[in-house]
Amino acid sequence: MKRLILILIALSSVWVFNVIPALGQEGAILLKSEKVQDQFPEGVLFQATAETIAPAQIKEIKLEMRVKGSNRSSYVYLDFTPATLVEGKYLLRTSGAQYKPPGTQIEYYFIISDSEQRTLETPKETHLYLDNRFEWERVAEGLLEVYYYGPTKARAELILKAGAQTIEKMGNLLGSKPTEPVRIIAYNNARDLIPAQPFESKTSESQLLLEGVTFPKYGTLLMISGIDRPDGVASHEITHLLAGELTKNALVDTPAWFDEGLAEYGNINRSHSYDTILSEAITQKRILTLRTMQTPPGIPGDRLLMYGQGYSVVKYLVDTYGEDKFRELFAAFNQGLRIDAALKSVYGFDQDGLDNAWRSSLGLPPLEKAKPVPAEPALAIESKGGKFNPAAIAIVATLVALVIIALIGGMALRRRTRPGSG
Repeated sequence: MKRLILILIALSSVWVFNVIPALGQEGAILLKSEKVQDQFPEGVLFQATAETIAPAQIKEIKLEMRVKGSNRSSYVYLDFTPATLVEGKYLLRTSGAQYKPPGTQIEYYFIISDSEQRTLETPKETHLYLDNRFEWERVAEGLLEVYYYGPTKARAELILKAGAQTIEKMGNLLGSKPTEPVRIIAYNNARDLIPAQPFESKTSESQLLLEGVTFPKYGTLLMISGIDRPDGVASHEITHLLAGELTKNALVDTPAWFDEGLAEYGNINRSHSYDTILSEAITQKRILTLRTMQTPPGIPGDRLLMYGQGYSVVKYLVDTYGEDKFRELFAAFNQGLRIDAALKSVYGFDQDGLDNAWRSSLGLPPLEKAKPVPAEPALAIESKGGKFNPAAIAIVATLVALVIIALIGGMALRRRTRPGSG
């Protein structure tokens, strides 16, 4: 197995290009240098220095960009004061609402114009955004890349091997394998990983250790390597990435129980802790319904149960109905079907039917049917004999009087609290 090891100078994450004079129209515009600098976690700083022949001035420097994984490009104008020699800057935000994970690739080029209507377009370049708190190294095999720092090469190679095995195993099950690079950014511990996560992950996982997080759109995942079974975490997250690629055309997200259950099914080195939690829940008769796990439960114990229960349900589907049917389910998602319609089109039952079939396979009782709530009898104003009911009339009159009193009191209150004219 051939592996490429590349040292990335990412301590400052600065890429500087001292360009040999590149001439535009009539040889007037010169790109003297360009620089791309990671400023984690705020963003990526683009800089360009350009010169033209006096008395002309550099009027604008346009930066064209496309984030890998996006179908659309965007452009901005670098900040500078027009002059014969200028240096323009622009910060691409990677935090907050504009969050982009480390491992994101950005394609870019500059279009420089001067006051004499001359232009210069630079060659297209690609920049890999990394967390510049660390000096990163890389091991790679095929389209799979693992970035690591410190004396952790052995762990990175274990993660790389696990990733390759997962792509082979789950690629065969799902009928799809990556066509673009998959980047694993391996942090040594949770303390290092937390600042790299999106804000909602930092807050919502306060009671759970988030060992990995996947961003299928960007073809990257972040994980902790300094834990037991880092190969299992890597395979779990890579399965998320493969499933995300397969359902990118779906109109709605698949349920949380399905996502996490599938990821655990793809885990090549599973911990049995989720199975233990599921067994205890069965014994204590507190199994969750699939419909209550459309999104991750808010209670940490239920969240962990969702992983074990989701895995068991996904395994039941594959073992009972085969891999071909399972691939059909993903095709149904991409046709725009929601989970219940997709299950019905492939298996003939919805989530409740699947829930009951899975429960039956474990010897558990089926879901309880919701009992209809009897309607409250309406208050009869008229008695059976055609006469008015005096008690009902008294109740209605009392209600009307209370409403009138409340209205009068409200008007008086508004008069008392009305702001003065000064």
